[in-house]
Order: sequence, then structure tokens, then C-alpha cells
Amino acid sequence: MSSLSGNLTRFSVWCRGLATDRVGISARFDDLRDTPHALHFAKVMLRGRPDEASSIAVFDGSILATAAVSAPDVMVRSIGNALGGFDDLPDAEHEMLFETFRVWQDNDASVRSAAEVLICHPNTVRHRLRRIEKRTGRSLSRPKDVAELCLAFEVHRLLM
Repeated sequence: MSSLSGNLTRFSVWCRGLATDRVGISARFDDLRDTPHALHFAKVMLRGRPDEASSIAVFDGSILATAAVSAPDVMVRSIGNALGGFDDLPDAEHEMLFETFRVWQDNDASVRSAAEVLICHPNTVRHRLRRIEKRTGRSLSRPKDVAELCLAFEVHRLLM
């Protein structure tokens, strides 16, 4: 973990102990002229789905997160093509597929590592990923499709 992400993690843990309501935290910035942008990102984090485990919503400043929240209205409208195929699923199944994709992505697209985190068989992860491909019409073997899905899932996580 870098010292920047370590400091952000320690700060969010400290805030969690003090927060009486949801709190949005922007990525670190060094120039006071960046305050309006940081405030914007912190506010956008509060619009997203609350995390049941924490009242703290942290904007990490990643390229995906920045792209997702820079034009929130446009991004929410744009992901319909990619994620609309999940609309007919029950919430639990929908969330399970989204979580599988997130864990697979966070583990460098390793099915085996994702299976360990999700506590399931690697074939289960493969099956879920194939379902995601079928429902989105995108292939996880094409970089452009993976980039679109990563952004779509990030928009969903942060804004919906």
C-alpha cells in the first residue's frame, strides 16, 4: 500500500469513529485552488449507494473514479447500454454478479484469486463472468470491452 493510500485509509478510519452521518472524503490534494474540485468529488461520493459497513464514502482519485464522477448525469445515462441487461434479475443475483466482477477486477483478472476472495470454486467465477459477458454483450478478452465494463461498474458503484 502506498503511503498516500495508507494515509487516506487511516483518515477514513479516524472519521468513521467520529461520523454521526454519512461523510464524503475526496482524494488528497496539495493546492488550495483544488478545493472546489475536491469538495465536488466528496459530495458526489455521498450520492452513491451507501456502504453498509461504513458511513464513510471515500473518493480514491483513480482514473476510473474520476471519469465516473466528472459528469455524473452523462455517465449514469451512458451505462444503460452496458448494464441494462441486468435489470430483469433479482437484486441479490444482480449484486452477486457485480461483486464478482469487482473482485475479479481488483485481483488483476485472476479467476483463482477472485475465487479465493469470494470463497467459491474458480469454475463458479468463470460461470459468473460468462453470464456478465452474455448480459452485457461484451467480451472480457477484448481490452476495450473490459475498459467499458470497468467504467460502467464504477459509475454504478459510485453514483447509483
